[in-house]
Amino acid sequence: MKKTSFFSSDLQRKIKKALSRFWQERFISLKDDDSPTAKDFLLKNPFFLNSEHFVESEPFPKTNPALLNEALELAGFSEQILSQKLISLSNGELRRLMLARNYMEEPDLWILDDPFGGMDPAYRKFLVERINLFRKKGVNMQVNLKREDELAASDLWIAGSGQEKIKEPEVLGEVLFSLSNVCVSFGAKKVIENLNWEVRKGEHWAITGPNGSGKSTLLGILSGDHPQIYRNDLVLLGQNVKNGFSVSVHKGKLGLFSPEMALQTPRKISVLETLLENFPQPVLAEEKKRAIALLAHLGLGGEMSKLLKDLSEEHVKLALIARAISKNPQVLILDEPTQGMSGPAREKLFSLLDKIAEKTTLIFTTHYPGEWPKCVTNILNFSILP
Repeated sequence: MKKTSFFSSDLQRKIKKALSRFWQERFISLKDDDSPTAKDFLLKNPFFLNSEHFVESEPFPKTNPALLNEALELAGFSEQILSQKLISLSNGELRRLMLARNYMEEPDLWILDDPFGGMDPAYRKFLVERINLFRKKGVNMQVNLKREDELAASDLWIAGSGQEKIKEPEVLGEVLFSLSNVCVSFGAKKVIENLNWEVRKGEHWAITGPNGSGKSTLLGILSGDHPQIYRNDLVLLGQNVKNGFSVSVHKGKLGLFSPEMALQTPRKISVLETLLENFPQPVLAEEKKRAIALLAHLGLGGEMSKLLKDLSEEHVKLALIARAISKNPQVLILDEPTQGMSGPAREKLFSLLDKIAEKTTLIFTTHYPGEWPKCVTNILNFSILP
């Protein structure tokens, strides 16, 4: 019987839902001693995806331990990754570990659905080379791309560090976020060290850097979701976090989207209801009209009555981004919003972001340098700490 290994967002979603009850849980994952590690995921035979709230009766396919070093090299990891908990990994790190496991399963057919999504530029180039090498060796692979040019990609972009200004904002206003010597660590692993950063009204920031360099962690700090905000010197939307800071009040001023949020959002709700639940009830006619207009702008006008579970992953993400925008937030925080999106969908999204940029400050992460809306004024480059 032929063995088939699948790399897909569906598998990633299954892993996330099994290990996390809510999308921010990876920020506090150090407290869960029973959570499986990367070593368990790659080497434990049989491996069951079980947790306090999720029970899997079927084990994952067996892996060949003799292939561990080759698999880690394919994923771009050292052996240090083995001690990390699955739940603590970033979006890109988990996807790379999934590739490593697929390889160790020794499949007769390897199906890769959007293997470049969520991967940083340097790793995308490396993965292109490996896929081409596997094909020359006769490995039976089916590669489904979201971006048609990715297997032909040859650009190598190396993340720098520091800040870069693209253009002057039209009007430079009040300070929205002020971070002074911010440090974040998971056990002995330093994720952010001595970051000094300021965001003003009128600026729009793109945050770039390799997988695992701290981009999502920074967004978790800005949103108030990260528990280590209280260890640091932070002012978030004018409020010092050590002086009567309310996370719920703060988040009421923000619009948020992340890949983890998309993976874990309940899907037995319609597209329109997803937006309308964001408003005080009962929903006013004007609010409903605005929600419908947002969906139409993003090409979802004909799918408003469909359940999220019946949409493509691309359209689920667009619906959740529309929800983040629908309440007219003071700041819109988007973590890798274009992951897995086609060119037309990205154009519609960027057009909408440019349209709302006059009233809403935009902060988002991306693995595609230069691929951002025209409104972006500044870049923050991250690099991985030694």
